[in-house]
Amino acid sequence: MKILFCLRTFALRGNWQAHTHCTHLQITQADPQTEICKRVQFLPSLKDAIKYTIVTLLLTFSINSFGQGFYITTSDLNLRSGAGINYKSLLVLSKGDTVKLIDGTGNYWVKIQYQDKVGYSSKQFLQKIQFQEETQKKETTSEDEEGSYTFLIVIIALILVSIILTQLGKKYRSLSLAKFLSFFFGTFGLQKYYLGQTNKGTLSIMFCWTFIPTIIGLIDFARLASMNENSFSIKYNGGSIPRKKVIIKTQRTQVNHSSRQTNVRSKSMSQNEHEYKSSDQSIIEINAEELDLTVEQETPQKENQLEPSYWSHSYVYSYDEINYASKAQKKFYVHFREKFINGELVDIQGNTNYAFILYFDLLNEYENHKDIKLLEEQFKLLGQICPKTKSYSLMSLQDLLRRRTDSYSVGKLQNLQEPSYQFEHGYSDYDPDAYKLGKQYKDKLGLNKQEVAWLNKFWNPDNVFISIEGCCIATIKQYLVVLKSINKRLKSDNTSVAKEVDFFKEKIFEYKEIADSYWGYYDKSFLKQRVESEIYLTIFKRVENSVREFYGHKRKVGSTPYYDFKGEFETRIGNYVNELVLEHQDKIVLPDIETQIELNAQNVNRWKNDFTDLKTSFQKENKDKFIEGITNLEETNQKNPNIENIFFEASKFIAKYDNVQSLKYYAKYIYYDLKSKKFDNKELTKTVQKSLFKTEEQINDFRKIISELIETSDIKKALDEIAKIYIPKRKKIKLDKSTIKEVEQKHDGTVELLSEYLETEQEEPKVSEITNDENEISVVPTNTNNSIFISDISIGKIQEELIKKFVSNSLEINQQEVDRFATENGMFKNQLIDSINEACEEYLDGEALIEEDDENYIIEESYYNEIAV
Repeated sequence: MKILFCLRTFALRGNWQAHTHCTHLQITQADPQTEICKRVQFLPSLKDAIKYTIVTLLLTFSINSFGQGFYITTSDLNLRSGAGINYKSLLVLSKGDTVKLIDGTGNYWVKIQYQDKVGYSSKQFLQKIQFQEETQKKETTSEDEEGSYTFLIVIIALILVSIILTQLGKKYRSLSLAKFLSFFFGTFGLQKYYLGQTNKGTLSIMFCWTFIPTIIGLIDFARLASMNENSFSIKYNGGSIPRKKVIIKTQRTQVNHSSRQTNVRSKSMSQNEHEYKSSDQSIIEINAEELDLTVEQETPQKENQLEPSYWSHSYVYSYDEINYASKAQKKFYVHFREKFINGELVDIQGNTNYAFILYFDLLNEYENHKDIKLLEEQFKLLGQICPKTKSYSLMSLQDLLRRRTDSYSVGKLQNLQEPSYQFEHGYSDYDPDAYKLGKQYKDKLGLNKQEVAWLNKFWNPDNVFISIEGCCIATIKQYLVVLKSINKRLKSDNTSVAKEVDFFKEKIFEYKEIADSYWGYYDKSFLKQRVESEIYLTIFKRVENSVREFYGHKRKVGSTPYYDFKGEFETRIGNYVNELVLEHQDKIVLPDIETQIELNAQNVNRWKNDFTDLKTSFQKENKDKFIEGITNLEETNQKNPNIENIFFEASKFIAKYDNVQSLKYYAKYIYYDLKSKKFDNKELTKTVQKSLFKTEEQINDFRKIISELIETSDIKKALDEIAKIYIPKRKKIKLDKSTIKEVEQKHDGTVELLSEYLETEQEEPKVSEITNDENEISVVPTNTNNSIFISDISIGKIQEELIKKFVSNSLEINQQEVDRFATENGMFKNQLIDSINEACEEYLDGEALIEEDDENYIIEESYYNEIAV
């Protein structure tokens, strides 16, 4: 006897994809009447045993081997030879790859190991794998060994029991035993193996240390307890109910059917060649004294409809598996195939064996008719009936297309390499564009097919600017405008963006140092997709930078393509992009309020640009425009943690034009400063205070308002009270005439003497001019020794020396340094600063030359240039 084994590996149905192979057993013997083909009975048991052993070993290995040093990648990223984007890429890690952390001390770059490669990658795209650690230590070595043996015995016992239950369940399932297993052994999911649900049983064993499998077991027990024998048999035994002591035998029959191409498949088998035990009751041997021969009336089926006979899940390797089906299963398969050939959808109710047998049947028929389009349509219909066949159909279709050379097959094969095409045409349930910009904004922006395709060329950029929807939409609109303009510009050269991209997709393989970095990990199609994505993403980033600039967002993103093609990219596309981005910058949509709020929250000093514009365009007779601008800044900076600085600067600026508004702005500064992390409570300069208050009473009234505001945070009340500060307060004076007369008589002699002195007094020359303001005496400096400012400004030598220190330090000095300088020269810090500001304010329209900025003193460069020599 000559035996030839040709073994191939089969892929698990579901989400696993692998090359499908078939197992053939050819036995040749001289006697033609002898059994020709026998099914190898030990394969299912051996296969199940191997599967359960592997699952258990993987579970044990994962618990003991994996530690806290392993991470999983959350996106596609490069493994580089050094810590930085300028280092060479060793390979590309795919999303979901597991890597080992070697050195994680860096803030951004970490050293990792993937397989046999060691390099550096970005830390933000790595997610730590958490594993349950053993919390108890064994006391002695003997106890460790005993625990290991016990664990191993339990595992082996579970494997053996699950295999036995699986084999018992394939023959016949008992409701009583199923309930018993659910109630007492539900923690290990043994009832799942018995009911033919091996995957669920494996999950139960893997998570038996939790309470979840126990709950599932109790739920199964309650569900089974509510079933009767008939319901249980219909669901788990294909509708067959055993009779007492009945031996059931059946003859193996072959299904005969015809295809749409009139090819007839017929196989005849003699009665003596096959004898198998099954649930078919066509032949009965009675070995019992008592037998229930009651004939059950079948419910009449609707015309052209047939319910599928239950078929326990098994792995279908070829069309020949139909030979091991029961009579009822074969009958339904014939019905299913006829309906399918006529283009009708049939509900197989989760019995996937029918679909996979038909899958192999269709492949066999293709070898006769060679109509690839017909097979393609059949695979699509089969995928609608049983989605689990889609991945296998796709792989088979691609393999067949590679063997063909006609134009349709070449084009179809190229299309099937695109994941988006696979999803759109029903070859895959995974939508690769689900989270890309084109798919997200298609309906919201009313995008056409071409615009959606341009936006789906790359994954969404991950940065804080694009995360703001208003900024993202503005960039998308501008990106589409620029791309359309580029196509118009390239049309004169008989090319387009798509053609240029195709050029670079082929050009990439001329650069061996680039192509080799991917070889062995990805095929040519992946590298081409990467080039296409990089080119469109580069255009998008350059447009994004123009929008950032227009929106006052100072930070920019890198816009250099990953593959520069030695400058050829700029020559063919890049220069056009740069030119058109600037040309169409006036078409960028203005940000709305929500966008402004988010931008100001990210860039806390962004308001300064608008504030400078308000000061530059300020006109005294139109100060309401300035007030309105500050109101808008307040509205758009509600999330800005430094919003109080807007009102402090506004208070200083408007002080010489509107006292009341200046004090209101200062009150708002205090109000928002109270909400900030640090209460600075900065005071206005003395120069500004002198311009705001004319009497001591006004100062006291304002201090009282601010004190109450700090205590209550009632800004509305504070603003109302500020408006009353400058209202004159009238006092009633009551004169006592008798007292006045008495004083006049008392001082008559004194008045006469003073009058005499005044008549003879001569005017004496003035030595210096002295003024008394706010209980302070200030002497106007007479020193004109000034070599840095215009001659009209007079400051002392100490002041001049301090100004020179500012100039040598880029117009900024720390307050402590100024304090030390003032002390060395016998002055106070504030006294020194105020003397300089007072000397210069007349020539700076009341503005202070030196101002506080956190812990420093600064001089505005424009102010300095106005008065410098």
